[in-house]
Amino acid sequence: MNASKKINFRQKRELGDIINDTFSFLRNHAKAIMTVLVKTATIPFLLALVATGYYTQVSSKIFNPGGYSPYDIGDTGTIFIAMLFLFITMILFYAVLFSTVLHYIKAYIRDENAIDVYEIKNQVSENFMKFLGLGILSSLMVGFGFMLCFLPGIYFYVPLSLVFAIMVFEGGSTTDVISKSFELIKGHWWVTFGTLLVVGVLVSLIGLIFSVPAMIYTFSKGFVAASESSYLDTADSIDWIYVGLNTLSSAAQYILYTITAVASAFIYFNLHERKYNTGALEEINTIGKDHHLED
Repeated sequence: MNASKKINFRQKRELGDIINDTFSFLRNHAKAIMTVLVKTATIPFLLALVATGYYTQVSSKIFNPGGYSPYDIGDTGTIFIAMLFLFITMILFYAVLFSTVLHYIKAYIRDENAIDVYEIKNQVSENFMKFLGLGILSSLMVGFGFMLCFLPGIYFYVPLSLVFAIMVFEGGSTTDVISKSFELIKGHWWVTFGTLLVVGVLVSLIGLIFSVPAMIYTFSKGFVAASESSYLDTADSIDWIYVGLNTLSSAAQYILYTITAVASAFIYFNLHERKYNTGALEEINTIGKDHHLED
């Protein structure tokens, strides 16, 4: 499918190697991955955008003295519904995106010249409920950790960031996968945390570029209000134009999660190799078979 040298996922990597290989893989396969994502993630993606726009519009009322009141049960309920809608749609999209990208990588590892888009689509569909359940449970665990004392949330996030990769490359029940994630991370938590942090910062910085139009629009409205010596209410700055620009910015950010998904595969295999050396053993077996055939 691609004339470039095949990347070996099953090997140990340092932080720099993981970052470089992530972007190298995406340079060669971004178009193919996006083709599959269009077939698998279009509906979750659109739902996430609708939820983002709705939440932005509703939450802006919090800052409006004449808008929602925190003491009004109806207003509080509306904000809660907006948050819940955003939470569910984001998990839905996140699960489908990761499932698609990781199944693509699995097909690539098996045979880069025989990647079947429809096979990947079927695999994503067949495992949809597993990934959705895994996404919800992982999010709740991380959220609960943050509510406890913030630090537990960070601790949980590191191993749980690998659950989708474990589900694709190893399989198992939801509880088994979560258990494996904590086992896999044992002894390598700080290194994995650092890698995830760097990936997260890079994705955020790239995503920041797409936030510029919304930032410029907000600044220009504030500048006009200041020049007219009028007060610009925070809620007034969040009109439908801002909501639209912010939603487009979010769309770009959501697509950029593809980088995180690819990086998670490299992180998973790096940790797996450090614990089990399965890739090295496979290479030895392959060399042995080749010598046997030559004889």
